Amino acid sequence: MCGIIGTIGKIPDKQRFIDSRDKLHHRGPDDSGFYYNQDENIALGFKRLSIIDLRSISNQPLKSSNGKVVIVFNGEIYNYKKLKKQLNDEYNFQTKCDTEVIIAAYIKWGIGCLKHLQGMFSIAIWDRDIRKLFIARDRLGIKPLYYLKNGDMFLFSSEIKGILNCTEIKKKLNKKGILDYFSYRYVLGENTFFENINSLLPGTFLEIDINLNIKKNCYWDLSIIKNKRDPGEKYVINKLENLLYETVKSHMISDVPVGAYLSGGLDSSLLVAIMSQLSMKKVKTYSIGFPDEGFNESKYANIVSKMYKTDHTEIMMSDEDYLDMLNEVIAFKDEPLSIPNEVALHVLSKELKKTITVVLSGEGADELFGGYGRIFRSGYDYERMLAINDIGDEDQFEIEILKKNLIDKYGKTDFNNDVDHFLHQYTYINKKEKHSLLSPHYFSNYLFDLYNRDYFEKYFSKLDHLSHIDKYLYCFQKIHLQGPLRRLDSSTMSRSVEARVPFVDHKLVEFVNALPTKYKLKWKSEKTKHLSRLLNSDQISETHDITKYSLRKIASKLLPKEITDRKKMGFPVPLDKWFNKKYDFFIKDLLLSNQSKSKEIYNTDNLVQWIGNIN
Repeated sequence: MCGIIGTIGKIPDKQRFIDSRDKLHHRGPDDSGFYYNQDENIALGFKRLSIIDLRSISNQPLKSSNGKVVIVFNGEIYNYKKLKKQLNDEYNFQTKCDTEVIIAAYIKWGIGCLKHLQGMFSIAIWDRDIRKLFIARDRLGIKPLYYLKNGDMFLFSSEIKGILNCTEIKKKLNKKGILDYFSYRYVLGENTFFENINSLLPGTFLEIDINLNIKKNCYWDLSIIKNKRDPGEKYVINKLENLLYETVKSHMISDVPVGAYLSGGLDSSLLVAIMSQLSMKKVKTYSIGFPDEGFNESKYANIVSKMYKTDHTEIMMSDEDYLDMLNEVIAFKDEPLSIPNEVALHVLSKELKKTITVVLSGEGADELFGGYGRIFRSGYDYERMLAINDIGDEDQFEIEILKKNLIDKYGKTDFNNDVDHFLHQYTYINKKEKHSLLSPHYFSNYLFDLYNRDYFEKYFSKLDHLSHIDKYLYCFQKIHLQGPLRRLDSSTMSRSVEARVPFVDHKLVEFVNALPTKYKLKWKSEKTKHLSRLLNSDQISETHDITKYSLRKIASKLLPKEITDRKKMGFPVPLDKWFNKKYDFFIKDLLLSNQSKSKEIYNTDNLVQWIGNIN
């Protein structure tokens, strides 16, 4: 795990490039390196967090044995030992690290080597023979990579701050990115908060030649499967269980200490249970909470910790601690917080760094297995909305009951299409509130499309043959998952900690994606299915159905019912309590003072009213 940076074309002077690389120091404090060649018009920089093969011989940038290929690489390749055996007769390996395996794979397969890699990565390969730079990102987008083409210079970096420091480009807010943020808490797709700086899409690589001609290629995509085969529950559970054990085992490979987050929820508890069975030592586990009533889930984490005799560390975070860390966390992110608990994860990473460097986390399980029950089950709501007009008069009484329950949730029973129905739930601020909050002058050319609807439409247009529940699951895996993964990366790398996400291993994702919906979101019985026919998804979810069914089935062998039967819990932070009176001065100063950097974004009169309503 590391920080990488590079530029091709007109490269900056060496000291400026080194300074830009060092902006990524927190991502890799163990070693630094660079490849700087003015004759080739290429510069590659690297900050190392040593995880596998701690020797200096594995430091980057790393050259091939013939000196013709240079690489900088951030991430972990979990199948590198298997690949190394396959390539041993064709390449003279000098190290024990996974980085050199990528070089050998590139020499054999070209950029097609990406299809052979199992892991999380952002990679830059400079091929000196053909004078081309390749930059690539892993299939699901676990590791970040940003880029900019600015005139006669192309730059990339693990973090935007590296790019900004390496060029004279003027920092300019991307208004579309801000609108995305207010709707979804993160920026969609390739956009970022900065104009002209892009995020490389997951499963994608760029090929850049010395004249800065750029070709974009997709080497992997999430499959859209119309007719999903049902191999039977016994097969599914056995296969999934084996995949989980194999994946967790591969994610535990490290030459430095490994631990796990343990919230007491299903996902982290199942990971800890499997890790404990695979490890010869006590697993180190970590949790964080708040002393405020209703914001401390340590009871459940302690149940799992005692059951598997983990070496558990628990942290309580006060409101003062939270506010003290807020600016620092945002500076690391290069963007606003997307959810409040990012600050807590940053603090937790600081604590666990005292004893470990690698941590396993449960991100991706909800998106993959149907954990957000209310929104996924709402696809069933939409299907019934479409069918209401086809129900006969003899069922009018039941129709009225169903209509009332749907109106209670949605305010209406008619949507133009499934995209509008999905966005009605997925957005965090409705159009009326957004129009009221934002300055019509600042966003004069953008307010016509507050939801970036076209972005979602291009995905939904491919999904016509799927059920609406499967459509929503697909969008969460393809679009929403980027938010949690981005948060996890910034929250851990800010403290030089490598976070690994077994549930987002692409082989596991491919298997689960091909399964019928019932293995993710399952009715408790035919009776509960019948009882639910007149209810909305909020009334149904986790009362009449089972979310993450397959995971719960596997977890039932390893964990008590207190864990496996728990309803979905978020990671709540008591902001409402803190900002009600006690810290209202903080909000007003941040948003309304003459020094406020974001003041021009808002409709100030309406914002004053909003803040008044908080109190």
